[in-house]
Amino acid sequence: MKKLLLIALLVTLSFAQSYKEFAKKYGYETVYSVALAKAKKAQKPILMIQVTNYCPWCRKLEKKVLAKEKINTNIHKYYIPLILNKDEAVLPKRFATPIVPVTYIIDYKDDTKFTKIMGYKSKEDFAHLIKK
Repeated sequence: MKKLLLIALLVTLSFAQSYKEFAKKYGYETVYSVALAKAKKAQKPILMIQVTNYCPWCRKLEKKVLAKEKINTNIHKYYIPLILNKDEAVLPKRFATPIVPVTYIIDYKDDTKFTKIMGYKSKEDFAHLIKK
């Protein structure tokens, strides 16, 4: 039983670092207030992705959708990208959700106005959702 718990803990810890590694590799912010300040300066909306440590669909979204060159280029062209682990981040209650992954497109002028996109989306669907 102890070995099983240890394995589960190690797997969880490895997932906990993956979103930070993803953020660093693909240029995503990991702090909401920093992303909001950048969004206001650049006059771009924020594209916020909420993930958790234990979510396989979150990893799939990162690897099979967000990491694709064309999608990543468009995200950076039109948005300030932000990825947050909802188990670690302190967010305003308006962004609370039991479902992950969840994507928000947040107005830089008034961060109370946003679009909420629930769940995993294929690269085709995601590309359509973020298209300007």
